[in-house]
Amino acid sequence: MTAGRSGQAVRPLDRLCMRVSNKTLPRQPLIDRDQRVLGLLHRHRSVLLSLLTLIVACAMLVAHRNRQASPFFLQRALLEVTGPFQKGITGGVRLIGGIWNRYFDLVHVQEENQALREIIKELKRERIQLLEERSENERLRGLLGFKERFESPLLPAEVIGSDGSGWFQTLVIDRGQRDGVQEGMAVMTVEGVVGQVMECSRNFSRVLLITDPNSSIAAVLQSTRAPGIVEGAGRQKCILKYLQQSETVEAGEVTLSSGVDGIYPKGLPIGTVSEVQKQDAQLFQYVEIQPFVRFDKLEEVFILYHLPRESEQPESP
Repeated sequence: MTAGRSGQAVRPLDRLCMRVSNKTLPRQPLIDRDQRVLGLLHRHRSVLLSLLTLIVACAMLVAHRNRQASPFFLQRALLEVTGPFQKGITGGVRLIGGIWNRYFDLVHVQEENQALREIIKELKRERIQLLEERSENERLRGLLGFKERFESPLLPAEVIGSDGSGWFQTLVIDRGQRDGVQEGMAVMTVEGVVGQVMECSRNFSRVLLITDPNSSIAAVLQSTRAPGIVEGAGRQKCILKYLQQSETVEAGEVTLSSGVDGIYPKGLPIGTVSEVQKQDAQLFQYVEIQPFVRFDKLEEVFILYHLPRESEQPESP
């Protein structure tokens, strides 16, 4: 039985070995094939090495791109946490930068405004100076034309002050004895009679205005030639005295110097009649005169050295 059993057990093994031996290739052909493969690889080793290098490089590039496109979870979480802080910091920096830039812009604008203000001030000063020069030229032309009306010497003078005591109505001029000025000389301007020299020093003189109560001028009315005496009444006005009640006089009539007082030449304008009063109990009329000259605005005057001859006297206005 043992042999029987052994025979039964060996028989299938034998059949398996037979099958394997039938299906297995001979050993010599396998060795030849391996040698041929190795020879092929050896002959084309440079091509294979280049191909392998290219494959590895492509694989690394794809892996790098995938790693950039798909960050890890920790990196995504860190990005999500730090993003708001970075946004806030960036916004703050931009805000501070904008405020800083606006501050510098405001400083620059302020400097430009200051420069423009200085330019405007300079232009205003130049304009005032030009207006003053034009006004002075007009006055000088007027004085020159007035001076040409007289052949007698006329000495120009500048008004440098006025009397501040209140006792007299006077002006101070920059001409004196050194210039040939003497007391009693007539002082006039383009508009009309100013007054006469009441005292003088070497370089300066004081002029008594026709509005002073101590001043008097022989005068006539231009239309009727009625004579009278113009005396100062203060407060920028004069009074025409000794005008007969029978004389006809109206407001606005011009009063001229008559020349009979030996101080003022004939025909100089004094002023216009501003008020007339006739009183039956009085011998003379009350006639108020408004001088042509604005004494508070005088700047230049003329001093008459001596009376002109009759042929030299100016025509009446």
